[in-house]
Amino acid sequence: MQIFHCSAAEGQRFQTEAIRISEEIANLGGNPLREAIKSNQKKSSDDEKKN
Repeated sequence: MQIFHCSAAEGQRFQTEAIRISEEIANLGGNPLREAIKSNQKKSSDDEKKN
């Protein structure tokens, strides 16, 4: 988590920080838990089709 302070007069700084944080989040990649859940759901669905 990151916190930064800027006043109403610092619109450019807010924009810069928002872009920087957005890029950091994008570089982190996908949520590994979400991928594991999708994988488990697909496996469960495939197992049900076999039965």
